[in-house]
Amino acid sequence: MAIISFKHNFIFVKTAKTGGTSIEIELSKRLEEDAIVTPIWPPIRGHKPRNFQRPGGDFLTHMSARRIKEYLGEKVFNRMFKFCFEREPVAKCLSHFHMLRNSPYHNNLGSYRKTWAQYCDDKDFPIDTDKYSEIKDGVPSKIVDVVFPYEKLNSSLRQVTEMLKIPGFKLEATAKSEFSKKRILTINDVEQKQRDTIYNAFEHSLLVSGLKEYYCRGM
Repeated sequence: MAIISFKHNFIFVKTAKTGGTSIEIELSKRLEEDAIVTPIWPPIRGHKPRNFQRPGGDFLTHMSARRIKEYLGEKVFNRMFKFCFEREPVAKCLSHFHMLRNSPYHNNLGSYRKTWAQYCDDKDFPIDTDKYSEIKDGVPSKIVDVVFPYEKLNSSLRQVTEMLKIPGFKLEATAKSEFSKKRILTINDVEQKQRDTIYNAFEHSLLVSGLKEYYCRGM
């Protein structure tokens, strides 16, 4: 998903398992009617998608910053404040695993039966480097202004919405949080070998986002 506000001059890029749906619900309530707000699935009361259908192609859920740049044009894209969130890799994977196991939209009639060990062995992790970067000279380069750590979600959102002059913002929505309530395991159950596998897979993402030091020093 994405939110683009021309009045407040910002682009919010949604990444996986970082509260993006909740953020979009609350932002969409406070933005101008001309803002671009992509749909979410399943639809949630209080969220109003709008202006995402365009002659040159629709703005899509989980759209990358690179694709948004192509749609808006480099000049418009570059003058806007662009931000997203990232999450500690093991916690992000645990949230993703529980979504696959518990969400009726991903686990229809119990079709996803893999264990955590099998999930780690598959290495099909929710890595979002391409959401906030583009390839320059053969190397991924960050093209959003800030990738905030999910662990500082509330304070970062207060900072951003005050800077952008978005009045009355408060993160109250808890969309999709029910998928993690039926816990199969916690972060304390993750074996060191599995942690190493996850961090190895996320190494490039941590470098591009600028959060490697933050997470590797234990937040």
